[in-house]
Amino acid sequence: MAMVVHADKIWMENGDVISGKIQGLEAGKLTISTKYAGDITINWRHVRSLETRKPVWVGLIGEKESQQRQLKSNGDQLVVVDPDGYERNFSAAWPVAEIRRDKPVLASAWDISGKVNFGLDSDQGEDSETTFTLSGNLDINDEWNKNSLKWDIEVEKEEDSDTSTKEWELGYAYSRYFTEHWFVQGSLEQEYDSTDDLRSRLTIGGAAGYRFKETVNETIITTMGLTHLWEDYQQEDNQENLAISTGLVYRKKLIDNLEYFFNSKLFYRLNSGQQWLFDGEHGLRVGLSDNLSLNLTQYLDYDSVPVDGAEKTTSQIKVGIGYSW
Repeated sequence: MAMVVHADKIWMENGDVISGKIQGLEAGKLTISTKYAGDITINWRHVRSLETRKPVWVGLIGEKESQQRQLKSNGDQLVVVDPDGYERNFSAAWPVAEIRRDKPVLASAWDISGKVNFGLDSDQGEDSETTFTLSGNLDINDEWNKNSLKWDIEVEKEEDSDTSTKEWELGYAYSRYFTEHWFVQGSLEQEYDSTDDLRSRLTIGGAAGYRFKETVNETIITTMGLTHLWEDYQQEDNQENLAISTGLVYRKKLIDNLEYFFNSKLFYRLNSGQQWLFDGEHGLRVGLSDNLSLNLTQYLDYDSVPVDGAEKTTSQIKVGIGYSW
């Protein structure tokens, strides 16, 4: 009983509590020694909070050197106690970059993660068609600086006429966090469609953002700013507009292996009257293993004043297999 009471404790995102002696956190891996299972290594992104019995050397993201601090848990919050007794509360454990028993030299650590989704649709009816889709994202972060690269490629091949159509989307966003919640963001995105009258759309913008929550179980991030749009049409006149833009990223784990996600951007064109443009996607992700998933995604586009002959709303549903790391 005395050993359990005076042990370090780790609270996981799934509700588990691990007791033992924390050995250290380095490169996103937390090591704790236990009497019942020896040394256990835990991925840091799955840790919700932790508590140390005695002060340890703790380095926070953005600091040049670590300090002897004590860590406490207060419900869903992590409390970092500085040597002078000053306490800071964080809604998640991510601000902690390093934990050591001995005084360390803090090094900047980057975390690389991503997803790749693959889909295949074959129609062998009157018109034989095969559609290949490849989408995904690559994130390179050190928690204060976030780099996100995304892509979505679709190739449809008609076997009888030996012709193919192509659609692709490529985007990059950089976010710089100043606090746990507030950040600024710059983004660049290019879309292309070989068949639509709207051949391509290029957007470049800047925004301020607020992160309500970003954990393994749930993410809520919003942005608002200004975006410049260049739209290239095949038959209509090309357009160039400045727009007010808002964005929302939402993700929620419903049960252990089922997750709902919603990503969207809304533009209000300032140069063209009351014209709204919406670009979003939402869907379900079912975990098949630690890395593999089955994805069901609906893509939705809306233009309040489309070009002649075009629909205001277009929708597309894709099913595919995803791999994450």
